[in-house]
Amino acid sequence: MTARGSTHSILGVTLAAFCSMTAMRLADPLLPAISDEFGILTGEAAQIASAFAIAYGISQFVFGPLADRFGKLKTLGWAVLLSVLANCAVGLSEQFDTIVFWRAIAGATTAGIVPLAMAWIGETVLYADRQTTLARFLYGVLGGVIGGQIIGGICADLGNWRAGFFLTAALYFVCWLQLRASGQLKTSVEQPHSTQHVGALTHFRNVFSAPWSRFILLVVGIEGCFLYGALVFIPSYLHFERDFSLTEAGLLMASFGLGGLLYASTAGRLLKRLGEAGLVLGGGILLCVAFLTLLAPGFWIIPAIAVFAIGLGLYMLHNTLQTQATQMTPASRGTAVSLFACFLFFGQSIGIIAAGWTVDQFGFAPLFWVAALALISLSIWIASALNRHRVS
Repeated sequence: MTARGSTHSILGVTLAAFCSMTAMRLADPLLPAISDEFGILTGEAAQIASAFAIAYGISQFVFGPLADRFGKLKTLGWAVLLSVLANCAVGLSEQFDTIVFWRAIAGATTAGIVPLAMAWIGETVLYADRQTTLARFLYGVLGGVIGGQIIGGICADLGNWRAGFFLTAALYFVCWLQLRASGQLKTSVEQPHSTQHVGALTHFRNVFSAPWSRFILLVVGIEGCFLYGALVFIPSYLHFERDFSLTEAGLLMASFGLGGLLYASTAGRLLKRLGEAGLVLGGGILLCVAFLTLLAPGFWIIPAIAVFAIGLGLYMLHNTLQTQATQMTPASRGTAVSLFACFLFFGQSIGIIAAGWTVDQFGFAPLFWVAALALISLSIWIASALNRHRVS
């Protein structure tokens, strides 16, 4: 890491990432409880996830240029503070349509956290060390994934799913206080660029004019569609098809985060051994096998292993794409990484809607089969492209 990126700053953005992923994954175990309370199908209840994802993606068009103009950490701080208010509003809502609306607002505010943190790391960490640093940053992301799943499951079983959103708001507020007290919202260690004071359209043009950038944006959108669309419905599958309680489903989903943590702790060694293309291909193979293993009968250990493998495989694939995103357009890095997140979450929102319809019409098995075959095909395509492309 360069001298510009302090350890204290890395910890600050990692805590912010923890909060954002808690907010994002909190809703997954809540779908059965919400569908019961409002008398709707599970696929309809998934609107609280798709609304979050759509708003997250759209907001990248705002946060990216703002970050490139005013600074990534400063913009991130405002996103954290606004997320406090949005999650409180979700918890106070009584009508399902109102809940969906405020979840969309929460998705919009959360959009300015992980992508801008990644872009800031891209500014302060040399490329040779960046994938390892991003892997460490994943501890916050994965901690939030685990925490969100567990908190959601416990709150749903206790009959007070709204409490999860109030707790998330409190976590955000603590994070904002930490960022403000550390002075990270007032100082900037980012590299100045000649494009720092140009308009947003120039930043977008910089990104879309590069063929490699267009490729990365395309494949991350496809990844979001097939991977995250299926991932959202795993707790519902465990509850309805495998007779897990919502707390048990949430706890089992925590093994997804553990798989990601294994990747984060071994990323440097895996990268040296397999290279970027090997990481992507290995991740795709793991994802394919894991989604099919979910359908195998047996004790709880079988889906637990499958979910663990999904976590490991996802981050082998996705962390490689993240690293590429931080280098796509250095002069417009905030916009580039925000667009990366935009395409990911547009893909995710499409995937959730399609997956919800598939589950309501045909059940869970076709959903997992499609995800398995699509992801192995995608990983082969990306690995082949990486072998032909070298970052300068």
